[in-house]
Amino acid sequence: MSTLEKTIGLLETMPNDKIETVYAFVRFIDSDTYEPPSEPAAMKKETIQSMLEIAHEYANPALIEQEEGAFERAIAEKYATDRH
Repeated sequence: MSTLEKTIGLLETMPNDKIETVYAFVRFIDSDTYEPPSEPAAMKKETIQSMLEIAHEYANPALIEQEEGAFERAIAEKYATDRH
């Protein structure tokens, strides 16, 4: 029995939602440009708004100035070599 036949047999036993996930994955590995169907714009807006509200809830305005350039400084410190 070929791998394709085994795969088809396995897919026949799966529920539809799992088959859709497998299909999306196969499309992804077949083409790196594949994008799954996007959610409606209203849902995206709600999701983004929710994310912003959560971030704002945990944000500390006093630390904003310290955040500027923090990643760059951390990388510089991590890879700095002392050659003296």
